[in-house]
Amino acid sequence: RYLLLLSLYQLKFMDKIPDYAVLNESVELAKSLRPPQDKFVNAVLRNVKEPVEPMTEQEQYSVSEWLYKQLKGQYPNEYRQILASYLEEPKRSGRFNVMKTTMAQALQAGFEASPLSPVGILLPHGNLAAHSWYASGKVSIQDEASQMVALAMNPQPGERILDMCAAPGGKATHIAELMDNTGEVIANDIYPHKAELIQQNVKRLGLTNVTITTEDAALLGDRYEANSFDRVLLDAPCTGWGVISRKPEIKYFTSSEKQDALIQIQISLLDVASTLVKTGGILVYSTCTLNKGENEVQVKKFMARHPEFSLQTESLLLPHTYHTDGFYIATLRKGTP
Repeated sequence: RYLLLLSLYQLKFMDKIPDYAVLNESVELAKSLRPPQDKFVNAVLRNVKEPVEPMTEQEQYSVSEWLYKQLKGQYPNEYRQILASYLEEPKRSGRFNVMKTTMAQALQAGFEASPLSPVGILLPHGNLAAHSWYASGKVSIQDEASQMVALAMNPQPGERILDMCAAPGGKATHIAELMDNTGEVIANDIYPHKAELIQQNVKRLGLTNVTITTEDAALLGDRYEANSFDRVLLDAPCTGWGVISRKPEIKYFTSSEKQDALIQIQISLLDVASTLVKTGGILVYSTCTLNKGENEVQVKKFMARHPEFSLQTESLLLPHTYHTDGFYIATLRKGTP
């Protein structure tokens, strides 16, 4: 049954594979799986007809009915492009380490410049993790849209900065690099095994200004004094609608119940973050989802609860615009300097 489903999908959707190749491979697989059935498989595939009823858009893009309706309702003009982006292969994107190299040197080494991030580079072919620049700490694997979070935060040398949900450390190490290895970046994550990933990246990049902690982000208000950070980053747990090309299982398992639970977690973490930022300091809230309830609506509700914050910048990167992950980034200032 699964062999037939795979073969039918190839015949209908995978235009680069000739029909005869699909039939031949399917019959050979049937011979190895259930030899008596190879003739049956051959007969079915040779006589397959188009379904009487055309496929719906939801079926065409292979997403759950709930997610399809959400995207169409929230993005009536762009939802087809968003859905199509979920089926594309992600780029091999990275971020060069400004402490160790330059864009000019990256281009000489065979990388391509990102059209979005000023520190973003693309590897045309191969595995970025196997590249010599990765082992030497000259490059980190990070999507171009994700790189825009630290750039929006605009960290300054000597500051004390908190990344509340830091694993695997891409944004925290980017912040540390932009600070030229000065000040202190506290990279926190709730899971010890993920904190180990941060440590590995910190060591590889040659950073000494990163302190790694393992704590439930909702309890960081008990661990640190109020108004003790120049800048705080909350890259919040979210539904992940912006990273479906990398995590396609999200298309099928996202739901209103999971969304509602995550929104409550985001509310709790934002309220904690608000107490930790100094007056005059910056709070950056980011997600890798396109869901407005977790993004624009969430930020509006936060400012209603905390009128001491003002929205400085707000951006949404849709995944089809630059062929990147989808990301939402809001920069909020507390009080006046």
